Amino acid sequence: MPRRKLMLRRTFAMVAAAAGVATALVGPASPAQAIPVCKAGYQCTYIYYSSATFETVVGGRTRFCDGTTDSFGITTRWLELASAQCPEPL
Repeated sequence: MPRRKLMLRRTFAMVAAAAGVATALVGPASPAQAIPVCKAGYQCTYIYYSSATFETVVGGRTRFCDGTTDSFGITTRWLELASAQCPEPL
């Protein structure tokens, strides 16, 4: 086998082994959780917390019935959704 081909094969093997070790050390990724969708005709408020204890609010976002939004703070992976049906237009 030519020297160049042997070097490429060894390099590829080392990269593949390093990737395998890195994956084993990090572990499998946890499944992503989808952000709840705000249904049409509802006002929705997303409340973001600092941790899984859901004790400290760090941010929030509201989508009002007229389509405008207001937000504060930061978003995190720990959130709750509160929604209320919009009134019928006059």
